[in-house]
Amino acid sequence: MVEANQLSSLLQGEGDWARAAIFTDTLQVLATKDCNLLADEIEFYVHALDDRDTTVGEGFFINGEHFDVHRFHPPLVYGRRGGPDDGEGIALCKFRPTTPAAGETFQYLLITYLLPILSAKAVPQMVKFVETHCGEPLPQPTAEGQ
Repeated sequence: MVEANQLSSLLQGEGDWARAAIFTDTLQVLATKDCNLLADEIEFYVHALDDRDTTVGEGFFINGEHFDVHRFHPPLVYGRRGGPDDGEGIALCKFRPTTPAAGETFQYLLITYLLPILSAKAVPQMVKFVETHCGEPLPQPTAEGQ
């Protein structure tokens, strides 16, 4: 796994992402790119994959900016805000870190991306970033596990 200080540099290098943050299930922010999340927002993201109805119903927030959530495919959740001319997408990936810290089980990568970048491009980039630098995205639940 890459050290936390290197993660910020790697996030800065992702030119298609407007904002990004990596944080833990213990609510510790490890790295950011132009993204200062509020404590209650981080708490919500940590539990976003617990309940589809709540997450899709409430959507995501970054500093009070609301994003509609329209895709819930664990370990991924994504959506967008704005219109066809000024839209911004958002995506969250839950993953098991290669080297977890004490008391930590999962980490999360949150990204936003501006038009003309779409989820079809940004979400696979996010998954590849996690696999390359952070850990392993959680497998999708099976029919028996749902």
